[in-house]
Amino acid sequence: MASFTIRSDPVTIEAPVEKVWRVLTDFERYGEWNPFTPDVRADLTMGARVDMRVTMGAFRLKQTEIICALEPPRRLAWRTTIGARWLLHAVREQRLEMLGNESCRYVTEDEFKGVLMPLVILLTGGFVRRGFNAVAAALKQRAEAETG
Repeated sequence: MASFTIRSDPVTIEAPVEKVWRVLTDFERYGEWNPFTPDVRADLTMGARVDMRVTMGAFRLKQTEIICALEPPRRLAWRTTIGARWLLHAVREQRLEMLGNESCRYVTEDEFKGVLMPLVILLTGGFVRRGFNAVAAALKQRAEAETG
């Protein structure tokens, strides 16, 4: 099955990976800093439901996904399926890579598969890419501010 991945530009964050992980997984405070997904409700456990609102231009869309990877402090992923898996399946992954004791690199990506994938990419791909880069920049700003 063909796939398409939208990825943020990697961002170096001058803060310990554990601190960045705490910001990244504090869903209750996303509204304070996260411009793309300002409202997320979830328990940080494998298989937990993730209810969120995603900013797509002037619109905020409701989405429900499932946590499918949880590897503190380096990887968090959730997935969604619309209709049957062959119609549309997507996995959003957020990764932190330790660069040293006081810095790490962040990248997020969403891999889309299914027959609806070209249409979804055409309609939302630009919003998702800009949103992912905005999240990366905001996470950097938030985590670095909290280290000071």
